[in-house]
Amino acid sequence: MKRKTRGLSTAASAIFACLAAMALCMSFPQPELSQSAQGSGILNMMENLRRSLDGTAIQTSIFAAAFFLLRRWNEKRRRGSYILLPLICFLIAVIWLMGEGFIQDNSLRSLTSGAGQRLKCCIYLLGSAWLLTQLAVALDILISSGADLSWKREGRLTAFYRRHAFLCPFILILLSCALPLILAYPGGMNADSWGQAGMFFKVVRPDWGLYEFTSHHPPAHTVYFASIIALGKKLGSANLGLFTVMLLQAGMYSAVFAYSLYAMRRLGAPRYLRIISLLAILFSPYFVSSYPMVIKDNVYSWAILLFVIELIYMLYLGRDYWRSKGHIALLALGLMGSMLFRNNGKYVIYPMILLMLIILSVRNRKEGRKSLLKPALALLLPVLAANLILSGLMSYYDIEKGSIREALSLPIQQTARYVLERGDEVTEEEKAAISAVLDYDNLASDYYPMESDAVKDKFNPDADAQDVLNYLKTWLKQGLKHPFVYIKATVNQNYPLVYPFQEGNQISVDTLNRYHLYAAESIGITDVEVMPRLNNIRNEFNHDLMYLPFTGAMCNIATYVLALLFFCCYALRRRLWDFFVPALPLLLSLAIVVAAPGIRGTPRYAYPILYSLPVVMSWYCFLSGKAERQQ
Repeated sequence: MKRKTRGLSTAASAIFACLAAMALCMSFPQPELSQSAQGSGILNMMENLRRSLDGTAIQTSIFAAAFFLLRRWNEKRRRGSYILLPLICFLIAVIWLMGEGFIQDNSLRSLTSGAGQRLKCCIYLLGSAWLLTQLAVALDILISSGADLSWKREGRLTAFYRRHAFLCPFILILLSCALPLILAYPGGMNADSWGQAGMFFKVVRPDWGLYEFTSHHPPAHTVYFASIIALGKKLGSANLGLFTVMLLQAGMYSAVFAYSLYAMRRLGAPRYLRIISLLAILFSPYFVSSYPMVIKDNVYSWAILLFVIELIYMLYLGRDYWRSKGHIALLALGLMGSMLFRNNGKYVIYPMILLMLIILSVRNRKEGRKSLLKPALALLLPVLAANLILSGLMSYYDIEKGSIREALSLPIQQTARYVLERGDEVTEEEKAAISAVLDYDNLASDYYPMESDAVKDKFNPDADAQDVLNYLKTWLKQGLKHPFVYIKATVNQNYPLVYPFQEGNQISVDTLNRYHLYAAESIGITDVEVMPRLNNIRNEFNHDLMYLPFTGAMCNIATYVLALLFFCCYALRRRLWDFFVPALPLLLSLAIVVAAPGIRGTPRYAYPILYSLPVVMSWYCFLSGKAERQQ
């Protein structure tokens, strides 16, 4: 009986390995079929499948053999069963399949346009879900095995690093910033940063008029960098002021990431994980493009990383944490930076403070309420200070509140798709409710599936609270009527979060922005080419790294999001509940990205996940090893 069961398992593994290989080599455009195939359903399916497989049969066979061996390797080494992981992998495979359709024409019509296409969908779905599960299981086995790199010989450099585990990476990272800073002089600014600078300096454009100072962008970030530029301008050079911002950011970048590497070492993270993290910090374009660029997401993401590290230390040190003035000071910096440098930071910080207060009250219930006083003050006072600073800036600079449209990005995108696909079902009452806040007549034509800015930017600034409430009621009503329309709008915009097979990575490298040249001229910032040829080589090198093996994986958002989801499944399987405390800010950040205007071409929205994931993975390794030792 055991032999028969083993034989069936082997046969099933071989079949799924072939399906996975075909899924990996499959393209979804409808191929041109022969005349004979068009008259036969079976021939249609077979010829469609044959013409849709990229590469040769030998390549597909090699993939299938490798996947089969991976399955056998997993079977020999895994302990216990996985229940949640295959379900998560299946849902991810569904999003992958939808992504394949959206790549063709931003719809799912190409996936179901014939029997052959439907067969390909079944193969792709089953093969992709199975392959994802095997890869996730293999990663779990690797992490759980405790395998690591070992040094046969430790020299003076290793000994020095052991004595100065923070100082060594800090100096190394800081030195690596020197050349990019010189080549990027005076520093980079994207469109949002120029808009912020225009607000602060009260620039009046001939075609736009005054840059109105609103809280659309975080006021603290605007005042922080624009004040330094203003100081440089007073001293005779706005460029020098901008470069000073870059120097400060390089210092923050080096300090926070050196601290993360220090925390990873203290947690006993595998050497390979620390080395990969260091290489990403030194060379990955998504990391090294952040400090020579004024973008609100950079400083905010570093603050989130600092906050995540301190959450880990809270759990790692227990009561001793609250006796450390240094940790409490770093916690305050992380909290205030997260609150002040991005408007949606509060959606991460407020839930986390509530969670930590609940956890601390439960764990310290024997000591009484007094034991909770110091932690509560350490968590709440920085948030109170951040809100007071924000209120003071709003009052001092007479800053107007930003539009609610930013919070409605996803609902507006879903409404636009609904009007596009189901416009004939919209009632006059629903149309009136939508028209009160959006440009209904142009909603379908303005709809861009990958980004909501085109429809969101036409939000009616005169819409009052009642208009917004009526619109949201209509949005909910239409969503209940045709929920799949909303699902398509959401997945079409956000599938790059888990779909790793489409390149389209972008990083900002320029000082000037073509939409804000007048602002640059008014402020006095000019583009200076220190060593243009070397700078071009640097930019091209960073661009090429995004498409090479391994380095390209570090520049793919899906790599990080998939890893985060897998580690959450691992933690649930082992009941490592403490893992979710520092992982929750990343999950909340992921939810914020889904609700954001778009992720395609704007990886900066996912920086909190990218930057914090290595230390969260290290925390999992620590908890997993601790659980193994206890057993």
